[in-house]
Amino acid sequence: MNLRVAITGSSGYLAQRLMTRLAADADCEFILGLDIRRQGFAQPCPAEFLRYDMTAPWELLAEFWTRRRINAGVHLAWQFNPLHDRQRQRDVDVQGTLNFLRAAAAAELKRVIYCGSTTAYVNPQNPAQEPWLDEETKPSGTPRYLYSAHKAEIDRVVQAFREEHPEIAVTLLRGAIVLGPHTQNIVSKMIDWPWRGFPWMFQVRGADPPFQFLSEDDMGEILLRAVKAESGGVFNCAGDGVLRYTDVVRAAGKRPLQLPAGILYPLTELLWKLRMSPFPAGILDLVRYPWVADNTRLKKAFGYTPQRTTRQALDELLDERRRAL
Repeated sequence: MNLRVAITGSSGYLAQRLMTRLAADADCEFILGLDIRRQGFAQPCPAEFLRYDMTAPWELLAEFWTRRRINAGVHLAWQFNPLHDRQRQRDVDVQGTLNFLRAAAAAELKRVIYCGSTTAYVNPQNPAQEPWLDEETKPSGTPRYLYSAHKAEIDRVVQAFREEHPEIAVTLLRGAIVLGPHTQNIVSKMIDWPWRGFPWMFQVRGADPPFQFLSEDDMGEILLRAVKAESGGVFNCAGDGVLRYTDVVRAAGKRPLQLPAGILYPLTELLWKLRMSPFPAGILDLVRYPWVADNTRLKKAFGYTPQRTTRQALDELLDERRRAL
């Protein structure tokens, strides 16, 4: 199939890496980038970039796709960093994705790729859950951190969409936190907070959960293969191996500063409300409870083994930060 691909959130660095790969692929005929920030770059294949808000009526999106004969859609438009405006964050994450799915059905796309997250596995109601969580694990998310809660909610929506539309190859990629030289996400913000030279990273006393990461290059390759795949599925996407939270802290050249949950949560929430912290208290659930995913299905059914481990993905981020000093 000659690919005519629409990518939402096209100004993001993951979308940019995907588009670079698609543009060099002989099967790619056309790329349509959609983002509230209209940002494109030179492509060796025909491409168009539109400024578009995913909260706009889905009928408009379906019309854009139908006119351009789009046959594959990749949804990467998401509010990755928390907002104080909770309603706007929900509108972007939840309503935006619903609009994407409705437009995909109306425009009769053949392939749909949704980039989910293993943070959907965070479950404060089951704090003792052990790795490794497979794709059959019910995504719950933590209600205290909207990114996780929304990822879990939409994860369930996408699974229902797959069942309702067997004519569409729907791929749900539950990605671990992506790290690499270009990363600007919650991990890099946590390492730098409250300022880059601060020697400690806060830790919930008694909690040292395992973490896993995925490199930028591996995520880019997985997205490309998902676009080209003739069949869909649900896949955990993570590099091999895990690191404890304290391993991440020390790798960043810092020391863990343990505080009781009863102090750290209210303190973090107060700083968030005063706009002195880039994240609300709910972020602490991600460094308190385990949510490590089994990537066996990615390797065996999807046919891709990540080329970098969890540790190597973290090292890529930290090495680039050191070079930038």
